[in-house]
Amino acid sequence: MRRFFLLSSTLVLALGCGKDDNSKNKAECHLAAINLSSCQRSTLASVQASGVWNVNVELNDGTGSAGALKLSGGSGAQILGLPVTEQQLTEDTFYMAADVVDTFGRTVRYSFTGCSATAPTKLGGTFRRCVDGELDLQGTFSGARIERNTGEAESSGLELVKALTLPRGLPKDLVVSGGYAYVPAGVEGLFVYDVRNPAEAQQVGAAKRSTDVYNDVLVKDTTLFVATQGSGLSLYSLENPAAPVFLRALADPAVDVSSLALEGNLLFAASPSPNGEVLIFDVTTAAQPKLVDRYFVEGAEPLSGEVPMDVAAVGNRLYVSNWTFGLSVSDITTPSTPKLLGRFAGGPARTAAVGTVGDRILAFTGGEDWGAHLSVLDVASPANVLQVGEFRIRPEVSIRAMTLSGTKLYVAHYQDGLRVLDVSNPSVPRQVAYYNTWRETDTGRGVSFFDGLNSVSVPGDGYVYATESSRGLLIFRETPAP
Repeated sequence: MRRFFLLSSTLVLALGCGKDDNSKNKAECHLAAINLSSCQRSTLASVQASGVWNVNVELNDGTGSAGALKLSGGSGAQILGLPVTEQQLTEDTFYMAADVVDTFGRTVRYSFTGCSATAPTKLGGTFRRCVDGELDLQGTFSGARIERNTGEAESSGLELVKALTLPRGLPKDLVVSGGYAYVPAGVEGLFVYDVRNPAEAQQVGAAKRSTDVYNDVLVKDTTLFVATQGSGLSLYSLENPAAPVFLRALADPAVDVSSLALEGNLLFAASPSPNGEVLIFDVTTAAQPKLVDRYFVEGAEPLSGEVPMDVAAVGNRLYVSNWTFGLSVSDITTPSTPKLLGRFAGGPARTAAVGTVGDRILAFTGGEDWGAHLSVLDVASPANVLQVGEFRIRPEVSIRAMTLSGTKLYVAHYQDGLRVLDVSNPSVPRQVAYYNTWRETDTGRGVSFFDGLNSVSVPGDGYVYATESSRGLLIFRETPAP
């Protein structure tokens, strides 16, 4: 089973609990303690000892997760967002280790040791974690250096009109409404951009509450809904769009909300913690949401990581991306009593886009893990969801967000940037445009597996808006095929 909390700079200490080995050796994560006798160490001479690598860890207990390594760069080498404390990269040795003191005052070491390389940018080896020198977790890893896909230029079919780096923080999502783009930036709050003339777009405002983390945003009428980590749902007035005015945060329930969806007068909020639920609000009067239900998707087990990460709603159907539980489809004809109709459990579901293509009701779902890819689902009969197509680029890069506009699907594909797919034939999604937004030299690269393009919006004004973890707000225009 894939772990819900992937290896990242903020959650690395939550990787596991308890040991899978009873050895008493107190230096088991040091290079000298690792048996490499069966390795093909001569192949390590070809490894490019630089750049940013994504890695996939498979632990001996059957679980696993994905992360990132940075072998070199201005900020120095890093493991899972932690500074490297020991590194040996030679013709027959690949070893990197990082030490950190946990909340109990113990020294935790994470180590990656190469065993063989199949190419200069492909590596495999062993992973170990030790607590005060004693082995705590172990397994294997495979890694790939992040480079542009073979044969691709910077772009095709897309022109970058404007790039606006955020003043601080990392963008998490965005919404474009009434000529303004609203970008939540985690602990740094919210930034507002005037995009009425996209080529001259500029920041015009900001809003921040020091006690909260902003994850997602939606607009209805003159009310901005903000999904937050600390207070669930916060409301801002957009009477002056350039200067949002805080109205209030809903005290009940005060939960972590990761994403929002709006369908008519219903607002859906995915809350992965602490309970693993979807909050349903009546927003007929936008500034006065009324809680209709706290919906727990039937059959999902939150304690096992089967929690709602993203939501989409179309008509009387609610689609929930439930991580390892997959994509669920529920009847919301009566919003106070949703009912599960079916699900697709084809892999970790992180995001989804739903709509009608031709005469078919389709859901496009993507994961946020090593090997994740786009699946095209026929959801006309929710009790019997059928996969009718898929789109893959490479296993080491996953999907964060997507939006459907007509017969085109716009995909925020992390290090593979923006991908535009023609889905008029759902069985064979066809890439018609792309823009490689990820650049190895940008500030902050190599800290997390979740690096690169992370949201996309197509509001219908002729432009495509997206956010990128290092580059901020990006505005594109589609161009004719050559």
